[in-house]
Amino acid sequence: MNLSEQHVFDALYARRSIRLYRDQPVEQAKLVRLLQAAMAAPSACNIQPWEFVVVSEPEGMARLREVIPENGHYNAPAAIVVCGCPELIPWDDDDGGADCCAAIENMLIAAVAMGLGSVWIGGFDRGAIRALLDIPAQVVPIGIVYLGYPAEAKEPRTQYLPTAVHWQHYDTARPRDRRPGSLLAGKGARGE
Repeated sequence: MNLSEQHVFDALYARRSIRLYRDQPVEQAKLVRLLQAAMAAPSACNIQPWEFVVVSEPEGMARLREVIPENGHYNAPAAIVVCGCPELIPWDDDDGGADCCAAIENMLIAAVAMGLGSVWIGGFDRGAIRALLDIPAQVVPIGIVYLGYPAEAKEPRTQYLPTAVHWQHYDTARPRDRRPGSLLAGKGARGE
């Protein structure tokens, strides 16, 4: 493995969900670099159907935490809300979610390389986020990335599972069990 390849895999494996942050703001220049990384993501037909709302003031973060009750109470000093813009997409029934998720992943990996921690928040009330951040009805909040300097350390890892890979065709006889470490492990098929 060459050095460049090693750096990429080191960043991928070091990307972990950080839920505890130091009391230190993220510099605006670093937030801009993360947005540049996000906008380097692939996009269908290069449409780039994304927009970003950066929240970095303490009052704004406190209000954001209030509208994300179950998993939004992490003490991150900054967040980036990634939104899809369906009006930019020339076909129906697409909010740009896949493209926005690629942009989110770019930010998560770039954050590691910049010494930042992050966690991707996917469970939230879109209407509440729209109202809080003045996001128009035609724009869809896809995901939220909390960012900050980590106050916890997690070991790098991959979660490669050979049982999740099908070679040449899908093996319908193979059981599909919850993944090790899943927050839903031990629950029913749909998380009940």
